Amino acid sequence: MAITEKAKSLNKEHNRIATAKAQGIDPELKAKLLNDINSGRGNVSRSGVFSLGGDIKDLALVTRQVRLYSGIVLELGGNASPAEVDKFAETSTGILFWGKANGDAYEQTPSKIMFGTYFKQTIGEVEWSKSKGKLEILRYSSKS
Repeated sequence: MAITEKAKSLNKEHNRIATAKAQGIDPELKAKLLNDINSGRGNVSRSGVFSLGGDIKDLALVTRQVRLYSGIVLELGGNASPAEVDKFAETSTGILFWGKANGDAYEQTPSKIMFGTYFKQTIGEVEWSKSKGKLEILRYSSKS
């Protein structure tokens, strides 16, 4: 007999609560912390949308990963959620292949790299370097 998705979800939730209690951690606090970890860098929600920024013309000045991420956003119509970028990258080929120039695929998803490493530079909050300064390659609008 197949287990339904709802039953799997309930079982997963039960296990989460039981594990948290066994560790002496409030289950609700643990759920919040895990959500914060998964939501991106700092208090940035991954449910937002990227769009092309005012300095997209300077794309050649930034890292390969940000160039590829931006190219995928452009390919998806100029606006894309992190989940849409990740999904597209799973099967991308050619100049938008999510990997190194030598053909080796990146081990992390596009959004994990974006939010974990390049987010603040990409949206123009911090400098790429002294010589490049701040560049708004992409804009990011959080959904409420």
